[in-house]
Order: sequence, then C-alpha cells, then structure tokens
Amino acid sequence: MIDRVEMPDQRTERRVEPHIARPSDGAGTSNYRKHTSGNPVQRQLIARFHHTIAERVAELKPATFLDAGCGEGFVARALRQRLPDVRLVGFDFNPAAVRLAAAANPGTAFAAASIFALPFADAGFDVVGCFEVLEHQADPEPALLELARVARRAVVLSVPHEPFFSLANAVRGKNLHVRPRGSDPDHRQLWTRAAFAAFVDRHLEIEWLGGSFPWTICVARPREVVIGRR
Repeated sequence: MIDRVEMPDQRTERRVEPHIARPSDGAGTSNYRKHTSGNPVQRQLIARFHHTIAERVAELKPATFLDAGCGEGFVARALRQRLPDVRLVGFDFNPAAVRLAAAANPGTAFAAASIFALPFADAGFDVVGCFEVLEHQADPEPALLELARVARRAVVLSVPHEPFFSLANAVRGKNLHVRPRGSDPDHRQLWTRAAFAAFVDRHLEIEWLGGSFPWTICVARPREVVIGRR
C-alpha cells in the first residue's frame, strides 16, 4: 500500500539546480529547457530515450510506479501513455516543477519531497524509477538506498553515459567552458557505464544494463527479492 504523501524538510535535498530562472512556474530549469528544445536531433534523442524507458518499465508489468525526481513530468507522461492503467506517483524537490508535472499529467499524484527521505513505506511500489537525478548528487548512495527501500520488485535508473554525454555536448559547442569539456556544470557524478554498474551493484542486483545514447539505463532488483526467488 502507498503511504500518504507528506511534505518532508526540503533542507535535506542536495540536488543542485542553479539555473531555475522562474521558480514561480518551474519553466526555467535545465531539464525543462532540454525537453522543450527545438533542436530536432535533441528531440529525437529524448524521444528515443523515453521510448526505451517506457518499454523497460512495461516489461516489468507494474501496478504501481514511483517516479523519483520527476521534474516537470515528461517521463511520467511517456509512461502513462505506454501504461495507462499503472498507478503512478511522482515527486521532486522543486515545488514549481511538481506543479508543472501535475498540470501535464491530470489525475496523477505528485508531491514535493526529498530523495534522501522518501515519505513512503518499505516496498511501497512495484517499480521505482529515477531518471537523470543521481548524477546531480554529491553523495548519491543514500538516495540509492532510499530507492531500493521503497521498491518491491525493481528499480529502473538512468544517468548520463560518460564520456559520451560530455563529448556530444562539446561537439555541438555546448559547455566548452566546463571541465571536462562539454560536461554539465550541475553534474556531480561523471559515471562511465561500468562505474555506474559498480555503484548500483553495491545495493541492488543488476538484471539489465544498456542505454539510449547518450544515457545509461539500468534495471535492477532489490537483493531481498532476488534471494527470495532462489
């Protein structure tokens, strides 16, 4: 059963979003700009990424799904289109983004919450998703532990696939002033695919590791679930 969503202390959140230009409506975040870009190549990459995420989640056949760090609700919308019967709950540390997510996904529950102190019961969701969030954390391990705690069957994660994410930016002249060249100034973790797998493997059993350029995508199980099936 999904616990009632509460509003935890936002001071525990450590994700860095320095580019919020209009906090009243949430439309100034880098995530919002990325998803609403008019660049046809970028739009195609994002569409393919959303398709890959939705197909991986659909294979897990969840009745309930938590979108952890939902941003403005772009992935949530793709998931609801692919899985119209799933009971989806989303949260983000940014209340303005939460309002946009709710407006874009009528009938879906969204709340402001911290990924470091989730207001949900242990094993409260069949599947937990966390997309483009962990790389923003100076210390992502406590967040990973919380995601594993509230997942009953699986956790689906995505992060930028380095160094290819940064190289793709550099080729089109983006973030050339940042070191490494092309890397996002908000990213605190620059994982290769192998390094991200090693990180996830500390607390989850990886079942699939792949991606959608330029992102790494991972499907993993809580270790208790894997042990229980043996």
